[in-house]
Amino acid sequence: MLSGTSVWTVFIVYSILVAAVGIYAWRNQEIKTSQNYYTGRGSIGTLVLIMTYIASLMSTWVFFAGPGGYYRGGFVFYLSELSYIPLFPVVAYFVMNKVWLLNSRRNYVTPADVYDDRFRSPILRIILAIIFLVASLPYVASVLVAGGRAAEVASGGTISYHTVIVVMTLTMLVYVVLGGMRSVAWTDTLQGWLFIVLLWVIAFGTLSVGFGGSITAAVNNVWTNTNAWFSYPGPDYWVPYEARLGYPLACAIGWTIMLPHVFVRAAYTGQSLVTQRKLMAYVPVLQTLVWTGTMVIGLLGIALVPGLGTEQTELIIPFLIEAIISPYGMGLASFLMISFFVGAVAVGMSTANSFLLVAGSIVSEDFLDKTFNLKLSYDKKMLVARIVILFLGIGSMFLAFKPPELIWTLIMFAIAIVMPLFPVLVAALYWRRATATAAAIASLVGAITVLLTYFAWGVGWMWYGTFGMLVSAVLVVVVSYLTPPTDKRVLDEFYGALKEAENKYYEN
Repeated sequence: MLSGTSVWTVFIVYSILVAAVGIYAWRNQEIKTSQNYYTGRGSIGTLVLIMTYIASLMSTWVFFAGPGGYYRGGFVFYLSELSYIPLFPVVAYFVMNKVWLLNSRRNYVTPADVYDDRFRSPILRIILAIIFLVASLPYVASVLVAGGRAAEVASGGTISYHTVIVVMTLTMLVYVVLGGMRSVAWTDTLQGWLFIVLLWVIAFGTLSVGFGGSITAAVNNVWTNTNAWFSYPGPDYWVPYEARLGYPLACAIGWTIMLPHVFVRAAYTGQSLVTQRKLMAYVPVLQTLVWTGTMVIGLLGIALVPGLGTEQTELIIPFLIEAIISPYGMGLASFLMISFFVGAVAVGMSTANSFLLVAGSIVSEDFLDKTFNLKLSYDKKMLVARIVILFLGIGSMFLAFKPPELIWTLIMFAIAIVMPLFPVLVAALYWRRATATAAAIASLVGAITVLLTYFAWGVGWMWYGTFGMLVSAVLVVVVSYLTPPTDKRVLDEFYGALKEAENKYYEN
Protein backbone atom coordinates (compact mmCIF):
# COMPACT_ATOMS: atom_id res chain seq x y z
CA MET A 1 0.00 0.00 0.00
CA LEU A 2 2.80 2.42 0.89
CA SER A 3 5.85 2.83 -1.28
CA GLY A 4 9.13 1.49 -0.02
CA THR A 5 10.52 5.03 -0.04
CA SER A 6 7.68 6.27 2.17
CA VAL A 7 8.17 3.51 4.73
CA TRP A 8 11.93 4.01 4.86
CA THR A 9 11.52 7.79 5.21
CA VAL A 10 9.11 7.42 8.12
CA PHE A 11 11.34 4.81 9.76
CA ILE A 12 14.55 6.82 9.43
CA VAL A 13 13.00 10.05 10.70
CA TYR A 14 11.43 8.22 13.63
CA SER A 15 14.66 6.39 14.48
CA ILE A 16 16.66 9.64 14.47
CA LEU A 17 14.10 11.27 16.77
CA VAL A 18 14.13 8.40 19.26
CA ALA A 19 17.92 8.15 19.26
CA ALA A 20 18.24 11.91 19.80
CA VAL A 21 15.88 11.84 22.80
CA GLY A 22 17.76 8.93 24.34
CA ILE A 23 21.22 10.42 23.90
CA TYR A 24 20.06 13.80 25.23
CA ALA A 25 18.64 12.18 28.35
CA TRP A 26 21.93 10.44 29.14
CA ARG A 27 24.10 13.48 28.44
CA ASN A 28 22.05 15.50 30.92
CA GLN A 29 22.57 13.02 33.74
CA GLU A 30 25.13 14.51 36.10
CA ILE A 31 26.40 11.34 37.81
CA LYS A 32 27.47 8.49 35.54
CA THR A 33 27.97 5.11 37.23
CA SER A 34 27.25 1.54 36.20
CA GLN A 35 24.25 1.52 38.52
CA ASN A 36 22.90 4.70 36.91
CA TYR A 37 23.49 3.15 33.52
CA TYR A 38 21.45 0.04 34.32
CA THR A 39 18.76 1.23 36.73
CA GLY A 40 18.83 5.03 36.89
CA ARG A 41 19.69 4.56 40.58
CA GLY A 42 16.21 5.31 41.80
CA SER A 43 15.98 8.66 40.01
CA ILE A 44 13.11 8.05 37.57
CA GLY A 45 10.09 10.30 38.26
CA THR A 46 6.44 9.26 38.29
CA LEU A 47 5.34 10.03 34.73
CA VAL A 48 8.48 8.62 33.13
CA LEU A 49 8.44 5.54 35.37
CA ILE A 50 4.80 4.77 34.53
CA MET A 51 5.37 5.17 30.80
CA THR A 52 8.65 3.24 30.67
CA TYR A 53 6.89 0.45 32.58
CA ILE A 54 3.87 0.46 30.24
CA ALA A 55 5.93 0.76 27.08
CA SER A 56 8.37 -1.98 28.02
CA LEU A 57 5.49 -4.18 29.17
CA MET A 58 3.28 -3.98 26.09
CA SER A 59 5.68 -5.11 23.35
CA THR A 60 4.49 -6.36 19.98
CA TRP A 61 1.35 -7.68 21.63
CA VAL A 62 -0.45 -4.40 20.98
CA PHE A 63 -0.41 -4.38 17.19
CA PHE A 64 0.02 -8.08 16.39
CA ALA A 65 -0.54 -10.83 18.96
CA GLY A 66 -3.19 -8.85 20.91
CA PRO A 67 -5.69 -8.08 18.14
CA GLY A 68 -5.00 -11.52 16.68
CA GLY A 69 -5.57 -13.11 20.08
CA TYR A 70 -8.91 -11.35 20.48
CA TYR A 71 -9.87 -12.36 16.93
CA ARG A 72 -9.23 -16.03 17.73
CA GLY A 73 -10.04 -16.08 21.44
CA GLY A 74 -13.07 -13.83 21.53
CA PHE A 75 -14.50 -11.61 24.23
CA VAL A 76 -13.77 -14.19 26.94
CA PHE A 77 -10.09 -13.78 26.18
CA TYR A 78 -10.53 -10.06 26.92
CA LEU A 79 -12.15 -10.99 30.24
CA SER A 80 -9.17 -13.23 31.00
CA GLU A 81 -6.90 -10.26 30.36
CA LEU A 82 -8.87 -7.98 32.66
CA SER A 83 -9.13 -10.57 35.42
CA TYR A 84 -5.44 -10.31 36.31
CA ILE A 85 -5.32 -6.50 36.40
CA PRO A 86 -6.72 -6.21 39.97
CA LEU A 87 -3.90 -8.52 41.08
CA PHE A 88 -1.20 -6.09 39.99
CA PRO A 89 -1.66 -3.50 42.78
CA VAL A 90 -1.79 -6.32 45.34
CA VAL A 91 1.41 -7.98 44.12
CA ALA A 92 3.12 -4.61 43.69
CA TYR A 93 2.21 -3.53 47.22
CA PHE A 94 3.24 -6.72 49.02
CA VAL A 95 6.21 -7.68 46.85
CA MET A 96 7.67 -5.05 44.52
CA ASN A 97 7.39 -2.15 46.96
CA LYS A 98 9.24 -4.29 49.51
CA VAL A 99 12.01 -4.79 46.96
CA TRP A 100 12.06 -1.04 46.33
CA LEU A 101 12.50 -0.41 50.05
CA LEU A 102 15.39 -2.85 50.18
CA ASN A 103 16.93 -1.32 47.07
CA SER A 104 16.86 2.11 48.71
CA ARG A 105 19.33 0.69 51.23
CA ARG A 106 21.16 -2.01 49.24
CA ASN A 107 21.59 -0.47 45.72
CA TYR A 108 20.68 -3.43 43.51
CA VAL A 109 21.46 -3.56 39.80
CA THR A 110 20.22 -6.86 38.34
CA PRO A 111 17.03 -8.82 39.10
CA ALA A 112 19.15 -11.50 40.80
CA ASP A 113 20.68 -9.03 43.29
CA VAL A 114 17.77 -9.06 45.74
CA TYR A 115 17.74 -12.87 45.76
CA ASP A 116 21.48 -13.02 46.32
CA ASP A 117 21.31 -10.42 49.07
CA ARG A 118 18.86 -12.65 50.95
CA PHE A 119 20.35 -16.09 50.25
CA ARG A 120 24.05 -15.34 49.51
CA SER A 121 24.25 -18.16 46.98
CA PRO A 122 26.50 -17.92 43.88
CA ILE A 123 24.74 -20.99 42.43
CA LEU A 124 21.34 -19.32 42.79
CA ARG A 125 22.64 -16.17 41.11
CA ILE A 126 23.88 -18.19 38.13
CA ILE A 127 20.58 -20.10 37.85
CA LEU A 128 18.58 -16.87 37.93
CA ALA A 129 20.86 -15.14 35.45
CA ILE A 130 20.48 -17.99 32.97
CA ILE A 131 16.68 -18.08 33.36
CA PHE A 132 16.38 -14.31 32.89
CA LEU A 133 18.57 -14.47 29.79
CA VAL A 134 16.52 -17.34 28.38
CA ALA A 135 13.45 -15.12 28.76
CA SER A 136 15.14 -12.11 27.18
CA LEU A 137 16.31 -13.33 23.79
CA PRO A 138 12.95 -14.74 22.59
CA TYR A 139 11.17 -11.56 23.65
CA VAL A 140 13.62 -9.27 21.84
CA ALA A 141 13.35 -11.53 18.79
CA SER A 142 9.55 -11.25 18.85
CA VAL A 143 9.88 -7.47 18.71
CA LEU A 144 12.17 -7.60 15.72
CA VAL A 145 9.89 -10.09 13.98
CA ALA A 146 6.95 -7.72 14.44
CA GLY A 147 8.84 -4.72 13.09
CA GLY A 148 9.98 -6.66 10.05
CA ARG A 149 6.48 -7.93 9.33
CA ALA A 150 5.00 -4.45 9.81
CA ALA A 151 7.38 -2.92 7.27
CA GLU A 152 6.89 -5.80 4.85
CA VAL A 153 3.09 -5.52 4.99
CA ALA A 154 2.96 -1.72 5.01
CA SER A 155 5.11 -1.56 1.86
CA GLY A 156 3.29 -4.35 0.07
CA GLY A 157 6.37 -6.55 0.14
CA THR A 158 8.72 -4.03 -1.49
CA ILE A 159 10.83 -3.77 1.67
CA SER A 160 12.85 -6.77 2.78
CA TYR A 161 11.84 -8.29 6.11
CA HIS A 162 15.45 -9.08 6.95
CA THR A 163 16.69 -5.59 6.07
CA VAL A 164 14.22 -3.96 8.44
CA ILE A 165 15.23 -6.32 11.25
CA VAL A 166 18.88 -5.35 10.78
CA VAL A 167 18.10 -1.61 10.77
CA MET A 168 15.82 -1.88 13.82
CA THR A 169 18.52 -3.76 15.71
CA LEU A 170 21.18 -1.19 14.88
CA THR A 171 18.90 1.71 15.81
CA MET A 172 18.09 0.24 19.22
CA LEU A 173 21.70 -0.59 19.90
CA VAL A 174 22.79 3.01 19.25
CA TYR A 175 20.77 4.62 22.02
CA VAL A 176 20.79 1.65 24.42
CA VAL A 177 24.56 1.32 24.22
CA LEU A 178 25.14 5.08 24.53
CA GLY A 179 22.38 6.06 26.92
CA GLY A 180 21.49 3.38 29.46
CA MET A 181 18.38 3.45 31.67
CA ARG A 182 17.61 7.17 31.54
CA SER A 183 17.90 7.11 27.79
CA VAL A 184 15.62 4.09 27.56
CA ALA A 185 13.12 5.55 30.05
CA TRP A 186 12.71 8.81 28.15
CA THR A 187 12.45 7.15 24.75
CA ASP A 188 9.91 4.73 26.24
CA THR A 189 7.84 7.68 27.46
CA LEU A 190 7.73 9.14 23.96
CA GLN A 191 7.00 5.80 22.34
CA GLY A 192 4.45 4.76 24.97
CA TRP A 193 2.19 7.74 24.42
CA LEU A 194 2.67 7.41 20.67
CA PHE A 195 1.60 3.78 20.37
CA ILE A 196 -1.42 4.24 22.69
CA VAL A 197 -2.70 7.17 20.61
CA LEU A 198 -2.06 5.39 17.29
CA LEU A 199 -3.78 2.22 18.52
CA TRP A 200 -6.99 4.12 19.20
CA VAL A 201 -6.67 6.11 15.97
CA ILE A 202 -6.72 2.80 14.08
CA ALA A 203 -9.62 1.48 16.17
CA PHE A 204 -11.78 4.60 15.70
CA GLY A 205 -10.87 4.91 12.02
CA THR A 206 -11.89 1.32 11.29
CA LEU A 207 -15.08 1.60 13.36
CA SER A 208 -16.07 4.79 11.53
CA VAL A 209 -15.63 3.29 8.09
CA GLY A 210 -16.90 -0.21 8.86
CA PHE A 211 -19.92 0.61 11.03
CA GLY A 212 -20.42 4.36 10.83
CA GLY A 213 -18.81 4.79 14.23
CA SER A 214 -21.36 2.56 15.99
CA ILE A 215 -19.83 0.00 18.35
CA THR A 216 -23.36 -1.37 18.88
CA ALA A 217 -23.62 -2.19 15.17
CA ALA A 218 -20.26 -3.97 15.27
CA VAL A 219 -21.28 -6.03 18.32
CA ASN A 220 -24.63 -6.94 16.73
CA ASN A 221 -22.85 -8.08 13.57
CA VAL A 222 -20.58 -10.43 15.52
CA TRP A 223 -23.47 -11.66 17.68
CA THR A 224 -25.46 -12.55 14.57
CA ASN A 225 -22.70 -14.11 12.49
CA THR A 226 -20.09 -15.38 14.98
CA ASN A 227 -21.72 -15.58 18.38
CA ALA A 228 -19.10 -18.09 19.55
CA TRP A 229 -16.91 -15.01 19.91
CA PHE A 230 -18.79 -14.24 23.13
CA SER A 231 -18.42 -17.61 24.85
CA TYR A 232 -15.76 -20.12 25.93
CA PRO A 233 -13.67 -21.45 24.29
CA GLY A 234 -13.97 -18.75 21.60
CA PRO A 235 -14.46 -18.98 17.83
CA ASP A 236 -11.21 -20.91 17.28
CA TYR A 237 -11.54 -23.00 20.48
CA TRP A 238 -8.53 -21.01 21.56
CA VAL A 239 -9.47 -20.28 25.18
CA PRO A 240 -10.08 -23.66 26.86
CA TYR A 241 -11.21 -23.76 30.46
CA GLU A 242 -7.68 -24.54 31.64
CA ALA A 243 -6.51 -21.20 30.26
CA ARG A 244 -9.01 -19.37 32.48
CA LEU A 245 -6.58 -19.98 35.33
CA GLY A 246 -3.26 -20.42 33.56
CA TYR A 247 -3.38 -17.30 31.43
CA PRO A 248 -4.34 -14.73 34.12
CA LEU A 249 -1.67 -16.18 36.42
CA ALA A 250 0.89 -15.93 33.64
CA CYS A 251 0.00 -12.28 33.11
CA ALA A 252 -0.25 -11.32 36.79
CA ILE A 253 3.01 -13.01 37.79
CA GLY A 254 5.22 -13.70 34.79
CA TRP A 255 4.39 -10.75 32.59
CA THR A 256 3.77 -7.79 34.90
CA ILE A 257 6.32 -8.66 37.60
CA MET A 258 8.92 -11.30 36.84
CA LEU A 259 10.12 -10.52 33.31
CA PRO A 260 13.58 -9.08 33.99
CA HIS A 261 13.14 -5.66 32.37
CA VAL A 262 9.78 -5.20 34.11
CA PHE A 263 11.19 -6.35 37.45
CA VAL A 264 13.86 -3.64 37.34
CA ARG A 265 11.30 -0.94 36.57
CA ALA A 266 8.80 -2.05 39.18
CA ALA A 267 11.36 -2.35 41.96
CA TYR A 268 14.59 -0.45 41.34
CA THR A 269 14.09 2.73 39.35
CA GLY A 270 11.35 4.78 41.04
CA GLN A 271 12.60 7.90 42.83
CA SER A 272 10.31 7.56 45.87
CA LEU A 273 7.76 5.34 47.55
CA VAL A 274 5.09 7.80 46.41
CA THR A 275 6.22 7.16 42.84
CA GLN A 276 5.93 3.42 43.44
CA ARG A 277 2.39 3.80 44.75
CA LYS A 278 1.36 5.91 41.78
CA LEU A 279 2.76 3.19 39.55
CA MET A 280 0.46 0.71 41.34
CA ALA A 281 -2.55 2.97 40.78
CA TYR A 282 -2.12 4.18 37.20
CA VAL A 283 -0.62 1.17 35.44
CA PRO A 284 -3.88 -0.89 35.65
CA VAL A 285 -5.78 2.05 34.12
CA LEU A 286 -3.39 2.31 31.17
CA GLN A 287 -3.33 -1.48 30.75
CA THR A 288 -7.11 -1.53 30.55
CA LEU A 289 -7.03 1.30 28.00
CA VAL A 290 -4.60 -0.60 25.78
CA TRP A 291 -6.34 -3.99 26.13
CA THR A 292 -9.70 -2.42 25.30
CA GLY A 293 -8.25 -0.87 22.15
CA THR A 294 -6.78 -4.17 20.98
CA MET A 295 -10.04 -5.98 21.84
CA VAL A 296 -12.06 -3.50 19.75
CA ILE A 297 -9.75 -4.11 16.80
CA GLY A 298 -10.14 -7.89 17.22
CA LEU A 299 -13.92 -7.46 17.32
CA LEU A 300 -13.91 -5.30 14.19
CA GLY A 301 -11.62 -7.82 12.50
CA ILE A 302 -13.90 -10.82 12.95
CA ALA A 303 -16.91 -8.67 12.02
CA LEU A 304 -15.44 -7.23 8.81
CA VAL A 305 -12.97 -9.88 7.59
CA PRO A 306 -14.02 -13.22 9.13
CA GLY A 307 -12.43 -16.57 8.34
CA LEU A 308 -8.76 -15.59 8.43
CA GLY A 309 -6.18 -18.29 9.08
CA THR A 310 -4.25 -18.46 12.35
CA GLU A 311 -1.10 -16.69 11.15
CA GLN A 312 -3.11 -14.10 9.23
CA THR A 313 -4.93 -12.97 12.37
CA GLU A 314 -1.73 -11.45 13.74
CA LEU A 315 -1.86 -9.15 10.71
CA ILE A 316 -5.49 -8.20 11.26
CA ILE A 317 -4.77 -4.46 11.36
CA PRO A 318 -3.24 -4.25 7.87
CA PHE A 319 -5.95 -6.64 6.60
CA LEU A 320 -8.60 -4.23 7.86
CA ILE A 321 -6.83 -1.25 6.36
CA GLU A 322 -6.46 -2.85 2.94
CA ALA A 323 -9.85 -4.58 2.76
CA ILE A 324 -12.09 -2.04 4.47
CA ILE A 325 -10.40 1.35 4.65
CA SER A 326 -8.67 1.61 1.25
CA PRO A 327 -11.91 1.32 -0.82
CA TYR A 328 -13.33 4.14 1.31
CA GLY A 329 -10.35 6.45 0.84
CA MET A 330 -6.67 5.89 0.08
CA GLY A 331 -5.63 8.95 2.06
CA LEU A 332 -7.12 7.61 5.29
CA ALA A 333 -5.84 4.11 4.51
CA SER A 334 -2.29 5.39 3.98
CA PHE A 335 -2.43 7.38 7.21
CA LEU A 336 -3.64 4.36 9.20
CA MET A 337 -1.03 2.11 7.60
CA ILE A 338 1.68 4.57 8.62
CA SER A 339 0.12 4.61 12.11
CA PHE A 340 0.27 0.80 12.18
CA PHE A 341 3.90 0.73 11.11
CA VAL A 342 5.08 3.49 13.44
CA GLY A 343 3.02 2.12 16.34
CA ALA A 344 4.41 -1.38 15.86
CA VAL A 345 7.97 -0.09 15.70
CA ALA A 346 7.43 2.18 18.74
CA VAL A 347 5.95 -0.46 21.00
CA GLY A 348 8.47 -3.02 19.81
CA MET A 349 11.59 -0.92 20.22
CA SER A 350 10.50 0.26 23.66
CA THR A 351 10.34 -3.35 24.84
CA ALA A 352 13.47 -4.59 23.10
CA ASN A 353 15.66 -1.77 24.36
CA SER A 354 14.56 -2.51 27.92
CA PHE A 355 15.33 -6.19 27.55
CA LEU A 356 18.73 -5.52 26.00
CA LEU A 357 19.71 -3.19 28.82
CA VAL A 358 18.80 -5.59 31.61
CA ALA A 359 20.29 -8.55 29.72
CA GLY A 360 23.53 -6.61 29.44
CA SER A 361 23.49 -6.00 33.19
CA ILE A 362 22.94 -9.70 33.86
CA VAL A 363 25.98 -10.73 31.83
CA SER A 364 28.32 -7.98 33.02
CA GLU A 365 27.22 -7.83 36.67
CA ASP A 366 25.94 -11.33 37.51
CA PHE A 367 28.49 -13.29 35.52
CA LEU A 368 31.61 -11.19 35.01
CA ASP A 369 31.56 -9.14 38.20
CA LYS A 370 29.85 -11.30 40.85
CA THR A 371 30.56 -14.84 39.56
CA PHE A 372 34.02 -14.48 38.02
CA ASN A 373 35.02 -11.60 40.32
CA LEU A 374 36.35 -9.35 37.57
CA LYS A 375 36.60 -6.02 39.38
CA LEU A 376 36.74 -3.53 36.54
CA SER A 377 36.95 0.25 36.51
CA TYR A 378 33.86 2.23 35.49
CA ASP A 379 35.16 2.78 31.95
CA LYS A 380 36.05 -0.88 31.46
CA LYS A 381 32.77 -2.02 32.98
CA MET A 382 30.84 0.22 30.59
CA LEU A 383 32.87 -1.07 27.66
CA VAL A 384 32.10 -4.66 28.63
CA ALA A 385 28.42 -3.85 29.15
CA ARG A 386 28.13 -2.25 25.74
CA ILE A 387 29.91 -5.12 24.03
CA VAL A 388 27.54 -7.56 25.76
CA ILE A 389 24.49 -5.57 24.65
CA LEU A 390 25.80 -5.55 21.09
CA PHE A 391 26.23 -9.32 21.06
CA LEU A 392 22.81 -9.92 22.62
CA GLY A 393 21.15 -7.61 20.13
CA ILE A 394 22.83 -9.32 17.20
CA GLY A 395 21.93 -12.76 18.64
CA SER A 396 18.28 -11.75 18.90
CA MET A 397 18.43 -10.44 15.35
CA PHE A 398 19.56 -13.82 14.02
CA LEU A 399 16.87 -15.57 16.07
CA ALA A 400 14.32 -13.28 14.42
CA PHE A 401 15.46 -14.29 10.93
CA LYS A 402 13.67 -17.65 11.30
CA PRO A 403 10.82 -17.08 13.77
CA PRO A 404 7.97 -19.47 14.72
CA GLU A 405 4.60 -19.09 13.05
CA LEU A 406 3.14 -16.93 15.80
CA ILE A 407 4.79 -14.06 17.66
CA TRP A 408 2.51 -15.14 20.53
CA THR A 409 4.62 -18.29 20.95
CA LEU A 410 7.81 -16.37 21.68
CA ILE A 411 6.11 -13.94 24.05
CA MET A 412 4.27 -16.49 26.16
CA PHE A 413 7.26 -18.82 26.50
CA ALA A 414 9.35 -15.94 27.85
CA ILE A 415 6.60 -15.13 30.36
CA ALA A 416 6.21 -18.76 31.46
CA ILE A 417 9.87 -19.47 32.11
CA VAL A 418 10.20 -16.75 34.79
CA MET A 419 7.04 -17.61 36.74
CA PRO A 420 8.73 -20.19 39.03
CA LEU A 421 10.97 -17.44 40.43
CA PHE A 422 8.04 -15.65 42.08
CA PRO A 423 7.50 -18.05 45.04
CA VAL A 424 11.21 -17.83 45.79
CA LEU A 425 11.00 -14.04 45.88
CA VAL A 426 8.00 -14.10 48.22
CA ALA A 427 9.79 -16.56 50.52
CA ALA A 428 12.87 -14.34 50.51
CA LEU A 429 10.87 -11.31 51.62
CA TYR A 430 8.58 -12.89 54.20
CA TRP A 431 10.02 -16.15 55.51
CA ARG A 432 13.23 -16.26 57.52
CA ARG A 433 13.32 -20.08 57.38
CA ALA A 434 13.75 -20.14 53.59
CA THR A 435 17.22 -21.38 52.67
CA ALA A 436 19.60 -20.85 49.78
CA THR A 437 19.54 -24.54 48.82
CA ALA A 438 15.76 -24.47 48.67
CA ALA A 439 15.77 -21.30 46.58
CA ALA A 440 18.22 -22.76 44.07
CA ILE A 441 16.43 -26.10 43.77
CA ALA A 442 12.99 -24.48 43.53
CA SER A 443 14.14 -22.06 40.81
CA LEU A 444 15.89 -24.71 38.74
CA VAL A 445 13.28 -27.48 39.01
CA GLY A 446 10.47 -24.97 38.47
CA ALA A 447 12.07 -23.78 35.23
CA ILE A 448 12.66 -27.38 34.09
CA THR A 449 8.99 -28.12 34.79
CA VAL A 450 7.99 -25.23 32.51
CA LEU A 451 10.21 -26.64 29.76
CA LEU A 452 8.58 -30.04 30.18
CA THR A 453 5.08 -28.57 29.91
CA TYR A 454 6.05 -27.05 26.55
CA PHE A 455 8.30 -29.66 24.97
CA ALA A 456 7.25 -32.98 26.57
CA TRP A 457 3.72 -32.78 27.98
CA GLY A 458 2.19 -30.36 25.45
CA VAL A 459 0.23 -28.30 27.99
CA GLY A 460 2.39 -25.18 28.09
CA TRP A 461 0.13 -23.36 25.65
CA MET A 462 -2.78 -23.67 28.15
CA TRP A 463 -1.10 -23.51 31.55
CA TYR A 464 2.03 -21.53 30.65
CA GLY A 465 4.22 -21.40 33.77
CA THR A 466 1.54 -22.37 36.32
CA PHE A 467 2.85 -25.89 36.97
CA GLY A 468 6.41 -24.65 37.25
CA MET A 469 5.35 -21.97 39.74
CA LEU A 470 3.43 -24.51 41.86
CA VAL A 471 6.37 -26.93 41.88
CA SER A 472 8.67 -24.09 42.88
CA ALA A 473 6.35 -23.02 45.72
CA VAL A 474 6.23 -26.55 47.15
CA LEU A 475 9.96 -27.13 46.85
CA VAL A 476 10.99 -23.85 48.47
CA VAL A 477 9.00 -24.85 51.58
CA VAL A 478 9.86 -28.55 51.72
CA VAL A 479 13.58 -28.19 50.99
CA SER A 480 13.89 -25.28 53.43
CA TYR A 481 12.74 -27.53 56.27
CA LEU A 482 15.16 -30.25 55.16
CA THR A 483 18.22 -27.97 55.05
CA PRO A 484 20.06 -25.96 57.74
CA PRO A 485 18.73 -22.44 58.45
CA THR A 486 20.42 -19.39 56.95
CA ASP A 487 23.08 -17.67 59.05
CA LYS A 488 21.35 -15.34 61.52
CA ARG A 489 23.76 -12.51 60.72
CA VAL A 490 22.76 -12.62 57.05
CA LEU A 491 19.07 -12.60 57.95
CA ASP A 492 19.46 -9.76 60.42
CA GLU A 493 21.33 -7.70 57.85
CA PHE A 494 18.73 -8.28 55.13
CA TYR A 495 15.59 -7.86 57.23
CA GLY A 496 17.22 -5.07 59.21
CA ALA A 497 17.69 -3.07 56.00
CA LEU A 498 14.04 -3.70 55.11
CA LYS A 499 12.86 -2.63 58.55
CA GLU A 500 15.01 0.50 58.49
CA ALA A 501 13.57 1.53 55.12
CA GLU A 502 10.00 0.81 56.27
CA ASN A 503 10.48 2.98 59.34
CA LYS A 504 11.76 5.85 57.22
CA TYR A 505 9.36 5.79 54.29
CA TYR A 506 6.18 4.59 55.93
CA GLU A 507 6.43 7.34 58.54
CA ASN A 508 6.70 9.88 55.74
